[in-house]
Amino acid sequence: MSEEEVPSEEEQIEPQAAASDEADDDIEGTVETLSSLQASLKKSRWNVFMFLGLALLMFGFALFPMSMDADFEYGTAEKDLGLVWGPSLGGEDLMDVPYKVSVEINQLPPTTGNITLQVFVVQIDDCTDPEAASDAEVKAKTGDSHQYQYGFVNSPVEGKTYTFDFDLDFGQYCLNAKVVGQDGTIVDPSRTNLVVTGKLWPNQVIAGVPGLIFLGLSTFAFVGAQKVGKKVKSLLEDDKVTEEQIVLDEARRQKIAAGPGGPPKPVAGPGGPPSASTGPANVAAAPTESMKSGPPPAQSTVEQPIVTESTSVLEDGSTFEDAGNGYFYRKMANGGYEQQIYIKNSEGQYVPYQAE
Repeated sequence: MSEEEVPSEEEQIEPQAAASDEADDDIEGTVETLSSLQASLKKSRWNVFMFLGLALLMFGFALFPMSMDADFEYGTAEKDLGLVWGPSLGGEDLMDVPYKVSVEINQLPPTTGNITLQVFVVQIDDCTDPEAASDAEVKAKTGDSHQYQYGFVNSPVEGKTYTFDFDLDFGQYCLNAKVVGQDGTIVDPSRTNLVVTGKLWPNQVIAGVPGLIFLGLSTFAFVGAQKVGKKVKSLLEDDKVTEEQIVLDEARRQKIAAGPGGPPKPVAGPGGPPSASTGPANVAAAPTESMKSGPPPAQSTVEQPIVTESTSVLEDGSTFEDAGNGYFYRKMANGGYEQQIYIKNSEGQYVPYQAE
């Protein structure tokens, strides 16, 4: 090979420096990606708990019933339910408000005729209006309207509890429970005792639908957190990213974010002009030739390396830069970094860091 074809020393070093810089850039990019993924993983986990908590709160409101008791007087148990709220419109649908009525029969009159336990839940404005209540009960028995609902039990047994389920639309409702004979009149009130209670769930739809939405968002956040967690685990298991490199990169980021500690401290200058000095009185008598024999002493021309608190310059041009937390990394003269972490021993020397 001729001299023209032999690459110079600088041309041989440049590809190696470029490869080192490229490797450093790849590692730094990997560490940055890992940091962003860890931040995203933390955010996803917080979203899981936040949406799950909101879902549980909504379900608590939806499943918590409003309890009410009906007063039993003169053979009839009546209760003004007031306004039943909800998104349900007219007619039977999935948005109806559930209402459960329990009737406990403590006493019935001794009669040989057939008796019937009747429960009415009718939509009227004034529960104390007997005429309106009577008309509403007639409509409820026909079963033509969802606004007037009716439940009954033939030949009820004393000491037993009967449960009736109703689905109500938005509106004002009244409850009426009684025991009647074959002719439709109330049996002997003095020998009849009913305990009527009810449970109403007006928030089942209003809070249940948002609860389902928050539960779905929590599920999606959980799936996203699992995917991000797998990526983080894959990067941590990759040989290109070590624990020392992560610590080094994090310390360097903190140092850059912190910035300089403050302005440089002022250095006191000279106090004034130099004082005048007088020369020797016998200049003329001074000998013009040196009385010393032999060559002059040799003077060292090698400049001492500049050493500061955070940087040490070596003979080859490389420096040790403080990464914080007692770690140092070596920056080569070509701008690249050596893939080795250093620490300073008790003698002030930089030695490679050995992970325990």
